[in-house]
Amino acid sequence: MVIIVAVFGVAIGIYTNVTQSGYSVSTTQSQQQMRKIADESILNHDWEDQELMEDSIIYRKTVSAWPGYQDLVLIEVQALQNEKVLGKLRQVARKEEKAGE
Repeated sequence: MVIIVAVFGVAIGIYTNVTQSGYSVSTTQSQQQMRKIADESILNHDWEDQELMEDSIIYRKTVSAWPGYQDLVLIEVQALQNEKVLGKLRQVARKEEKAGE
């Protein structure tokens, strides 16, 4: 019995360390979604601020002019879950208008 309890104790300690040190699934998914939002904004020339909700995670996209350059913008995407910040992404992009505008 003592050996079994000791083995379970060590296993629980290892499991706790692994789960606390690694990225959570929601954090990893939010990083991918933030990248997708930024990429789609550039592809679609969407320079408007936006807020999306997916799988109980709120994504806030803000677009602002890059100081000193008229053709550059800063795209910032933030992922929030229960008011806790899961991640942030910042990307500078060239502001091009859609064809025909």
